[in-house]
Amino acid sequence: MAEHKNGVATNGYEKKSSPASSSTKSEAKPLPNGDKKDGIVKSFKQLRVASKRPLPKEMGDGSYRVVENRPGLKQDIRRLRGRDLKTLLEIVKAKVKGETQQDDKTMIMERTIQLVANLSDHSKVQESLTNSFISQLWNSIDHPPMLYMGDKFRFRQPDGSNNNPYLPQLGAARTPYSRTVRPKGMSLGAQPDPEAIFESVFARDAFRKNPNNVSSILWYWATIIIHDLFWTNLQDPNQNDSSSYLDLAPLYGSTEKDRDSIRTFKDGQLKPDCFADKRLIGNPPGVPILLIMFNRFHNHVATNLADINEGGRFSKPAEHLSPEAADAAWKKRDTELFETARLVTSGLYINITLIDYVRNIINLNRVDTTWTLDPRQEMGVSVGTKDLSESGTGNVVSAEFNLCYRWHSCLSEMDDKWVQDFYTELLGENYGPMNLQTMMKALKAFEASVADEPSERTFGGFKRGPDGKFNDDELVEALATAIEQPGGAFGGRNVPRIMKPIEMLGIMRGRKWNLAGLNEFRKHFGLKAYETFEDINSDPSVADALRNLYQHPDYVELYPGIVAEEAKTPMVPGVGIAPTYTISRVVLSDAVALVRGDRYYTTDYNPRHLTNWGYKEVDYDLKVNHGCVFYKLFLRAFPQHFKGNSVYAHYPMVIPSENKKILTNIKRADRFDFSRPEPTATRINIIGYNAAKYILEDQQKYRVCWEEGLKHLMGEAGGRFMLSGDTALHGQQRKCMGKLLYNDTWRNAVKSFYATAAEKLLAEKSYRLAGKMQVDVVRDVGNVAHTHFVARMFNLPLKTSENPKGVFSEQELYMILAVIFVCIFFDIDPAKSFPLRQGAREVAQKLGGIIEMNVKLANSIGVKGLFTSKPDKNDDPLARYGENMAKGLKKAGLSTEDIVWSQILPTAGAMVPNQAQVVSSSLPTLQLRVY
Repeated sequence: MAEHKNGVATNGYEKKSSPASSSTKSEAKPLPNGDKKDGIVKSFKQLRVASKRPLPKEMGDGSYRVVENRPGLKQDIRRLRGRDLKTLLEIVKAKVKGETQQDDKTMIMERTIQLVANLSDHSKVQESLTNSFISQLWNSIDHPPMLYMGDKFRFRQPDGSNNNPYLPQLGAARTPYSRTVRPKGMSLGAQPDPEAIFESVFARDAFRKNPNNVSSILWYWATIIIHDLFWTNLQDPNQNDSSSYLDLAPLYGSTEKDRDSIRTFKDGQLKPDCFADKRLIGNPPGVPILLIMFNRFHNHVATNLADINEGGRFSKPAEHLSPEAADAAWKKRDTELFETARLVTSGLYINITLIDYVRNIINLNRVDTTWTLDPRQEMGVSVGTKDLSESGTGNVVSAEFNLCYRWHSCLSEMDDKWVQDFYTELLGENYGPMNLQTMMKALKAFEASVADEPSERTFGGFKRGPDGKFNDDELVEALATAIEQPGGAFGGRNVPRIMKPIEMLGIMRGRKWNLAGLNEFRKHFGLKAYETFEDINSDPSVADALRNLYQHPDYVELYPGIVAEEAKTPMVPGVGIAPTYTISRVVLSDAVALVRGDRYYTTDYNPRHLTNWGYKEVDYDLKVNHGCVFYKLFLRAFPQHFKGNSVYAHYPMVIPSENKKILTNIKRADRFDFSRPEPTATRINIIGYNAAKYILEDQQKYRVCWEEGLKHLMGEAGGRFMLSGDTALHGQQRKCMGKLLYNDTWRNAVKSFYATAAEKLLAEKSYRLAGKMQVDVVRDVGNVAHTHFVARMFNLPLKTSENPKGVFSEQELYMILAVIFVCIFFDIDPAKSFPLRQGAREVAQKLGGIIEMNVKLANSIGVKGLFTSKPDKNDDPLARYGENMAKGLKKAGLSTEDIVWSQILPTAGAMVPNQAQVVSSSLPTLQLRVY
């Protein structure tokens, strides 16, 4: 008899019999009598039903109509087992709780399969559950996939193409504008004269500053964004010659030719202080300076990417290659460095835009909150939320938004004067009335004055040095002045008169594009249409002018309407730059569309593309400045001019005097320096022995520079730490501490402790991997041994198996002491200084507070302390030394505050990381054996 296989167990595969056994025929077993009887009865019932049917006359071909008889809910309920009910209950609970991530250890998927398979075949419930299961499986993978391999998709293209792999030209440069709103209403038969519109509702008679004292820097940033997104083709105004993405095109260009014009083609670097888009030179100097800052940041990133060479991505070509192969390899390395540096630099650009810029727009900078409107917020199963908005699908900017971003009313008085002087420089003193003809003459003169080679271009009267760079002192002076200048206010009658021809062109362009009117535009965004001209602007003179120009609010054109509209009153939070009503709503929609639709800022924005270092370099930390990161750009571009805590660098989008009020109100003013930036001395590395000896011996002229860091962390008492200065007081402190610590038995006690601690830690931290015993000797032995030493010595709240009620684990306490050490002795990177100092101060205050409490308890009532270990004094000489030291310091006249903040905490912070570094440096000479 042939072997019988169960299809479930064998996936339906049945092994064929061998030739030797093929002659043997299997015989079917006879059915049991009971089964045979049931089969006969069932067959008879079927025959009886068939015999009662009427003749088949319905279908016309002599066949019967097939009526599907589906099992009902009662039949499904009868088939449910106890375990099925449990599975159903779990599914319902997960649905009610909104859970999107399953714990597959519960076998919920397999149990669901069991439940569905056990229901009546083809029942509605079975098919509904099957459909849901298939949908879940289908939706787990993108259809079609939006992420692809290869440099074509990994890096931004010069023209912005391939952002959406399936619509590669979506939003690319030199493609048409889109239209946001379908125009439906009738327009006036004869439109008002553009010049009359400007003179009656646009023109500025007297400067009206922004009510929130927003500085010119915010408007410079807006200028870069506007030029990044919009570049209307002169021959075909329907075409946008820039991409529809915030890809920092003003720096990198929108064509391959422009991009290559600023590259050195060596090590991914850009030519010094260059940018691709010559249009920006025709703006106030602060705008080109910001682009130069990005140029410098790019080169900083490219240098560090090459030095770190994460995962060997940027390795130099091997020496044995042929000249042709080596040349190709060098070119590939340069491209990899350039494109990756561009992704990183663009990451900082978008983070400043979404955090610093948007926080100011909606006035979040005035409140102590870390909430921010970041369109990149992840949604969906992977983060345990509903998938509400798709991302990384591309974008096309519209003609309407080309007009919405013309914020000329926000020009400051200083920049208004600059534009006037710029026209005079191009056309001479007596260039006549400012009209369209004059502007076209100025544009031609400007075009002719700008060099084709970016490295030869200048602006604002600045000159390049021999290295191709501009003078930092001059750039910072101009930048600081711009930060101090409040911009203009939104609303009617605040556009500088020098902008008249540009505004007239805007009105005419809107008409050529046949754009929807102001009310149609508002309704598209869910805003109430204006019913009266006073609704548009409550100023009677502006409302009357609009009434005489347009007759009815429905006829008011989009561009004149959004310029003449009334501005919102500041609201904390909510209204920051105080824009006009329509602009305040639509600009947020556009920001979300621009960023959420950009694959390079959403689905492809990750450490794998930017590298771990690059991603972290531009990332924001909500614990630092509520996420604001503008300071990273300032301090990388001008490290010798801005202090690490300069308010000019951290909050440049509001004038400093207003920032003083804001930061005082939210109790953060003490963290910042409000002085004007100025050049600081360049750090000099001393590498010669004689030079070092000379400096160390002259304590009057060359003094230690740690006092400021110690005071920041420990308060005024930190300035009295024995290593914080070279005065007689500090010398006396060192002698006192040495006398209290170093007696005859000190050396033996230290040796005994480290011998025991090292042996114990090696036994505890070692593990077997692939048949060999291994240990991270730096992290788990060297660092931790010293941490245990100071914890025992100074009675610190270390959590161990012997002291489970301690506060800090071994690694936590080591990191606290290491951060304190770096903040005091190794704070040399200006861009990292502020977050380092804020973090170090927070943990130092936390640890110091516990130590101070325990010292008070020990000196007042003799209690050992809270959260600390309680070893036997006779078996713990280190603890005895620590106690005696604290008592000795008290006898020497030190207060509890001084004992903690000028002795114990700074000593512990100075000891542990320094000694841990010595151990790690000595490892190559040590031989460790782990059993």
